[in-house]
Amino acid sequence: MAESVTRSKSLILYTLSIITFFASLSQNIYTPIILLIRDSFHVSINWVNFTVSSFIFIIAVIQIFIGTVVDQKNKKRLILLSLILISISAAICAYTTNFTIFMLFRMVQAVGAGIIPLVAISMVAQLFDGEARGNAMGTYQILLTLAPAVSPVLGGFIGEYLGYKGIFLFLFTMAITLLVVTVYILPSEKEKINIQIQPKGFIQTYKTVFSHYIGTSIIIVSFFIFFTYFAILVYLPVLLHDNYQVSLQLVGLLYLPLTVSMISGSMLFNKLQKEKSLSILFFTTILAMPLLIILFGIYHTQSLIWLSIILFAYGITVGFSAPLFSTLISNEYSENRGTALGVFNFIRYLGMALGGMSAGLYQTFPSSLLFVFFGVLLLLVAIIPYKNFQSKNSL
Repeated sequence: MAESVTRSKSLILYTLSIITFFASLSQNIYTPIILLIRDSFHVSINWVNFTVSSFIFIIAVIQIFIGTVVDQKNKKRLILLSLILISISAAICAYTTNFTIFMLFRMVQAVGAGIIPLVAISMVAQLFDGEARGNAMGTYQILLTLAPAVSPVLGGFIGEYLGYKGIFLFLFTMAITLLVVTVYILPSEKEKINIQIQPKGFIQTYKTVFSHYIGTSIIIVSFFIFFTYFAILVYLPVLLHDNYQVSLQLVGLLYLPLTVSMISGSMLFNKLQKEKSLSILFFTTILAMPLLIILFGIYHTQSLIWLSIILFAYGITVGFSAPLFSTLISNEYSENRGTALGVFNFIRYLGMALGGMSAGLYQTFPSSLLFVFFGVLLLLVAIIPYKNFQSKNSL
């Protein structure tokens, strides 16, 4: 009987992980076809970059608002709603020839994709207890890490052979499939009414989160980390096409250094966190990452080999930082942990959104100077949590 229950929980865990993987896939599969969208709709690259940044910004905002209702509403229904929004918007994006309509329904798709992560992780936390919960969260995080790594490669291949329409039809097919799977596998639950939650309590909770000095400083650093990461991610297709004259298919393939290294970074964290303190891992990461960004700024136009090596090393730090930062924030907030993680998600998505828009600055400033500046800025910002941790350890 116990084995049957465990097997059922595992099936639900993997279903939730795959659905969250898909939500991230719908965001990241888009980046290799930025130039294809520009040429298909005959719009400027800045408008296409806006569709990237607005998608992430909407996901960020949803993280804040969905957190206030996820404990009261039927979580299965919320996931079904999100998949319906994604499927409808994907179909419209595939067939419209009007860029304004395309842009609007890409935003609708972002609403659906934004609902899923917090609902899914809330269901995982509710389903498991104690050590089993930690193992479940680890499995969830590894599958989630795969999405931004695999998506650009998949997007490059589909875009090369089937165009942007093929990508959105692929998303539509997956959304419908997961919709059916959700109906039959995920458990239903009754909605809860909690009359104790008042607007004042909501505001006070967020005041408490932001009054935590170390936690807030970690969140600030995460903003700059994901800001720079997405600035590089969105800039790569333009760099590879304009500077190295590679095809759209190869653009997706040359994301592989980031793909493999981000997965390696997440796996490396799972191993090292058992042997080293989180503070040591944190400081090592925030020192190595700015140096790699500076190297990217110096060498990204010099050689594809150097570019691949630097991206591989940089991807390890990015893959390492995601579970590291989530764990640090969870440890720092014994209370209001869910709210703190929601703020962390909001801030890092906001960083991604602004990072996507900042990539257009290469048209005004030399790209080398721009990314060297980003690396130096991250290094300076990293001093904030370093001093806070030092103060805490000296007490």
